[in-house]
Amino acid sequence: MPFSIKILPAILATVTISLQAQMGPPIPAGETFYAGEVLGVFQGSADMNAGGDMSIHRLGFKFGAIRGLDGGSSIGGGLCYTMLGYRFEGVPALGGFNPWEDIDQLQLSLQYRYAIDRKSSLFLMPSVTSSGESGASFSDSIEFGAIFGYTKTFSRELTLGIGGGAFYGLEDTSGFPVIFVYWQMADNWRLSNPFRPGPSGPAGLEIVYTGLTGWEIGFGGGYRVSRFALNDVGPAPNGFGQNEGAAMFVRASREFQSGGNLDLYVGTVVGGELELEDSGGRLLARTDYDPAVLFALAFTQRW
Repeated sequence: MPFSIKILPAILATVTISLQAQMGPPIPAGETFYAGEVLGVFQGSADMNAGGDMSIHRLGFKFGAIRGLDGGSSIGGGLCYTMLGYRFEGVPALGGFNPWEDIDQLQLSLQYRYAIDRKSSLFLMPSVTSSGESGASFSDSIEFGAIFGYTKTFSRELTLGIGGGAFYGLEDTSGFPVIFVYWQMADNWRLSNPFRPGPSGPAGLEIVYTGLTGWEIGFGGGYRVSRFALNDVGPAPNGFGQNEGAAMFVRASREFQSGGNLDLYVGTVVGGELELEDSGGRLLARTDYDPAVLFALAFTQRW
């Protein structure tokens, strides 16, 4: 089983309401907040080096809750389901890359924040995820992991955090650093992690302009790695697939008085790469794919 170090600018996957809780003010003791998300992403056709082209559509649903505890601490959790629809076309019959179809991902996550004082806190976010093609072995598709770290508020304009994550499963063990940033650089401008649902997930960095009435505009990106188990049909029976690449985007978001947020994205995926592995995690095939346009639409409701 290989071990990999993923150097990422922020967390790869968890519940958005939990992430925001680490950066924001403490939740009042005894109060509970909820959030639901719907996300749709379309990644357009991209030519593969191995021949043919590939496109992806993604549909995801999340629900999370968080409750304030005494002393500024909090506890919460969430449930997330995502369907990844892969389409391979024009793939050569011999030597082509056409290894899987739709992928289902289900994640259960928890989070605990311990307030050291009014400005600093520790957090722990364990999760268990099932990610696999229809008919894949459930035991092969399970991944366990946790993200932990420390955040400190230096002023109203600056909050920073650092930590790490470790995950085990899908014939892979991975670790990566975690960095949180919230920096109000100037009036109407900030640098922060893109905690809103989007094509890169809650990972990466973005520069945000907030000078428009009712709207904000973000320019950012993040690196995303998606790994999953395969069924016993195809070129790698009971094997594993992986898709990774950097999503660069422009975001336009509107907040409603009801507690809802609408997010619109347009962008591209660069540095895309697909991998196919056998049941033991040994590489069988790899292909790069060209930059592809992407569009995304998300709605979040908090109450």
